[in-house]
Amino acid sequence: MGGVGGCVEDTKPPTIGERIAVHLAQYVRHREDFVCPPGMAQSGIAESLGITRAHTAIELKRAIESGRVVVRVAHVAGEPSRRKVYHLTPKGEWIARTVRDRALRRTLELVSPSGRPEVVPGVRAFEVLRAHGVGEGRAVLLMLTRTRIDLRNPSLRHPAKAAPRRMSEEERARVWFDRTFWQPIAWQFEVVQGPPRAPPVPAAA
Repeated sequence: MGGVGGCVEDTKPPTIGERIAVHLAQYVRHREDFVCPPGMAQSGIAESLGITRAHTAIELKRAIESGRVVVRVAHVAGEPSRRKVYHLTPKGEWIARTVRDRALRRTLELVSPSGRPEVVPGVRAFEVLRAHGVGEGRAVLLMLTRTRIDLRNPSLRHPAKAAPRRMSEEERARVWFDRTFWQPIAWQFEVVQGPPRAPPVPAAA
């Protein structure tokens, strides 16, 4: 059997920004939908990545500022009110493809439901994980952070809940500034339905 792993570049863990790009790449075809999947909203992204909503908000803001992600307000399946949804720009799609290709170049050991281990190339490992109900973004993350994946693990499909992350002074200041000065007037810079300067339909984060 061949070796397990890959070159140094292929084994480098993806950053949170890269993980968000890979996650949102699953929803490229929904970018213009009237009703969007929950995974495009902040709460869905946080749940899929196993990080807090506060951490997700900070990373999404960075992604928007760097031109990797854009945001709009839309209906979300299963939610009573419209919410902010996020999708990738061409730059973000390129990052997602790059990270996914890193995962596919690896060689991993998969343990089947019967307990039999087998060393397989990344493309085959990805196909098996998807066939077992593991989401695309989650599969890529598993392949980049592990050399052995046990398909019998019940938590394989969903990451563990993240513990609240302590924000730095700079992050707390940024959140305070946004809530105090930016959010009260942000709607004026968005395209909203109704007469000019009409208050927007409330949208949850």
